[in-house]
Amino acid sequence: MIVAERRVAGSDTREALATPTVRAAVRAAMLGSAPGWAVAFGAAGAWEDVLALSGTGLWLTPLMLVLGAAIAIAVWRSRHILGDRPSAAAIVPVTSLAVFGIVIAASGDATLAAVSLPIAPLVGGFTVAAAAAAAVRACVPGVRPAAAGIVAIFGLVGVVPGLHILLVGTGSGLPRASGWSAAYLILAAITLARAGAVLPADLRKIALRQQRAAEPADTGHALAMRGVSVRFGSNLVLDEAALLVEPGELVALVGANGAGKSTLLRVAAGFVPLETGQVMVGDEDVSSLQPEERAGAGLSFVSGARPVFPELTVMQNLRVAAYRTHKTPSSFDQATEALLELIPTLAERRDDMAGVLSGGEQRLLAVAQTMYRKPRVLLADELTLGLDVDARLAVMDLLQTLAHEGVAVVAVDHDLPALLPRATRAALLADGTVTSWNDPAELLTRRADLLPATFLAGAEG
Repeated sequence: MIVAERRVAGSDTREALATPTVRAAVRAAMLGSAPGWAVAFGAAGAWEDVLALSGTGLWLTPLMLVLGAAIAIAVWRSRHILGDRPSAAAIVPVTSLAVFGIVIAASGDATLAAVSLPIAPLVGGFTVAAAAAAAVRACVPGVRPAAAGIVAIFGLVGVVPGLHILLVGTGSGLPRASGWSAAYLILAAITLARAGAVLPADLRKIALRQQRAAEPADTGHALAMRGVSVRFGSNLVLDEAALLVEPGELVALVGANGAGKSTLLRVAAGFVPLETGQVMVGDEDVSSLQPEERAGAGLSFVSGARPVFPELTVMQNLRVAAYRTHKTPSSFDQATEALLELIPTLAERRDDMAGVLSGGEQRLLAVAQTMYRKPRVLLADELTLGLDVDARLAVMDLLQTLAHEGVAVVAVDHDLPALLPRATRAALLADGTVTSWNDPAELLTRRADLLPATFLAGAEG
């Protein structure tokens, strides 16, 4: 399945705005179009006042708008004008007009400023087209239209600084307006240069993503993470890490404190952005999707940090979780009864406020909430943190039961003596990479040889 075919509304726009080249192009378009907007709405008055040409208002304003739009379309459609580096190609004319504006502002000649007004919409249109072309090239194929649309929309937003130029350009202020126009255009040139600087990196990411998309889909895995790299500042936390999980497996993700276990889970869930790599749920590439979209693809994440709504009852918590998937009362009741049979502890507390449940019962409720979407993959991050022994075992038993039901479960937990014997397999994270361990219980006996002393700190009890 191609991801672009099942995007939720707005996901392509968010992905485009997450691309550095697109963000730089958006700023350049807004700044570069500002003088053109000011001219379109102010040229008629300037020509009438300064050049004594009366009756120009009816035809000059639409003419200026048409000129700006026409040059933008022409530049957009003509590759030989822009060449291979559209942002770089636009810097020369934009900077030249900015220098011209500085000269006019320094001379104080209002007549010269009025005569040169028709140039501004042309350069503004050129800037917007070049910025849009750079942005389109920097996006994955599925979001190219969104990239161009975003740049065009923010080009229209350029009317806001354009009004400022128009305000200072009334009466005898045309030279001063030229100076402000020059300032906006210089900033546009700088941001266009920025777009050109980050474009090669974005193109490399596209090439890598397209190469991986061309590879045959490995549908045997419920979750497949390949080549995952994440850097926090100068620290490389994950280095080309890979994690493959089959349906019905309970995989214990283990490693030293600070090795990046929770980070790997949060990358899979979409809370931490990838530097490089790919995340697949079944045959679907979810690498560029938002967390809520990944949930729709079958990936659920639950942690031990405040997982429920304490001021709602157990049933109300479940209704909130089922709102998008079970809209009718009969559908909700049927799904809920099946869940309560799986977790009888919640059935006994269904009318109690979630805030008065024990810590273990709250974690069970949090897991139950994720089940309404019938996830393919459940990511459990430190679900037993702070619980007593009985509560920890109850949570572990539930994770094992879900794995037996066919859900792929990946668990990070400090209570390894409870988790590892129940796990199908262990995944050992060390130095940013993952190693599969087919006998997870053996890690308990060989931990002194395999891992730093901090690995099982406090987990003995």
